[in-house]
Amino acid sequence: MGDDVCKNCGGKGYSIIQRGGLTKARQCDKCSVICSKCGGGGVLFGKNERGYTYTVKCDCTGLEERVQLFNRSNIPAHFAFVTLEDFHITHHTQEEARTNSLKFVDSYPAQKRGFVFMGPIGVGKTHLAVAIIKVLTLEKGYRCKFVDFSHLLSDIKEGYSEGKSDKEVIEPFVETPILVIDELGKGRNNEWETNILDQIISRRYNNSNELTSIFTTNYTTRSESTVQYTRTKMKIENPLISTKQKSFEEELLQETLQERVGERIFSRLVEICTMIEMDGKDFRTLKYIEDE
Repeated sequence: MGDDVCKNCGGKGYSIIQRGGLTKARQCDKCSVICSKCGGGGVLFGKNERGYTYTVKCDCTGLEERVQLFNRSNIPAHFAFVTLEDFHITHHTQEEARTNSLKFVDSYPAQKRGFVFMGPIGVGKTHLAVAIIKVLTLEKGYRCKFVDFSHLLSDIKEGYSEGKSDKEVIEPFVETPILVIDELGKGRNNEWETNILDQIISRRYNNSNELTSIFTTNYTTRSESTVQYTRTKMKIENPLISTKQKSFEEELLQETLQERVGERIFSRLVEICTMIEMDGKDFRTLKYIEDE
């Protein structure tokens, strides 16, 4: 990195901070980033087929708007500094998942088909989903929304208790261009929860040419091998985990994603998303061992 590049933001024009349990971005106040395209003028010049000169606004003028888009995406503070580049890989499926994510952000919006990142705890599913949001908001200027599945349900329940209409309650999750739902299938899985999920996914499915949906889930489409893998991993890599927690995780993963969300929802997920199963070592356990 050259001496002329701002050490505060690395020349990006913004920095990432943690605030109030969420991840936020702020424009750098220690440098003046000079755009290589327009030289800082904010406009680009071109000529049409008849030879007339015209001007268009340069992308660099949208930095403030991109920062605002990122700040409204609702990313938890825990994932403030994750990127696609720093994704920790211990298994070939993680490498494949990152490659697919990189191709997606490079080609978006030409490619709008989203992902369902599936696999055991700690293999980086949410890491990839958040890293995708970072690129799409801060670098490309697209509106995204991140929500944990249990928080989605509680927000909707609270909205109804306040007397809000279906449109007011459901619409924010239906109409956002890129929606990330973390921990899909988490919860009681009762009829009300299934109905809410069905409403959101069905409406996004009906407009999948314009909307992108990304999900993470501990449930997979191959439960038996996943349970065995998780059982072995917990025993070897995390000996401190309680017997109760082991039992819970194994019971959780014995149910496939298809069984958990139902045939109708699963069928729509398959059509609008690429299903990506991930294995690997639990990075949280690895970090604990390294810290020891």
